[in-house]
Amino acid sequence: MFTIVQKENNICGKVKKNITPEIMDQIISILSHTFHGNVVLVYQDSRLVQIERNEKIRPVNSSEKGTYQPQGLKPNCDISIVRAKILEAFEQLEYGQIVIVIKEGKIIQIDRTEKQRFAAMIGVYGDGI
Repeated sequence: MFTIVQKENNICGKVKKNITPEIMDQIISILSHTFHGNVVLVYQDSRLVQIERNEKIRPVNSSEKGTYQPQGLKPNCDISIVRAKILEAFEQLEYGQIVIVIKEGKIIQIDRTEKQRFAAMIGVYGDGI
């Protein structure tokens, strides 16, 4: 279980939540231990509320030499670029998620899905969107 603490900045009357260095270190640590799969960062009310890690494990046949050795990101991965891209993906995100896709120890893709909430629609057709 992760404890998520965030720092707030008040800019132009809006409260902006930042990912603290400690949380970013947790994210990088999770990414570093994933060889095939994805890491999902869930954002609600402009705050990171959940981190999900889905790892794919490639089976090893008995005819193949060796056994499954879990690996993580390859050493040539530039973590500073990864950090910058994650922070960029969170810019102006109030509700949604960031999915970081990893294949063979390389981050190959970052998907950003934004959810739009409409206050006028809440309760009109049920409990909300």
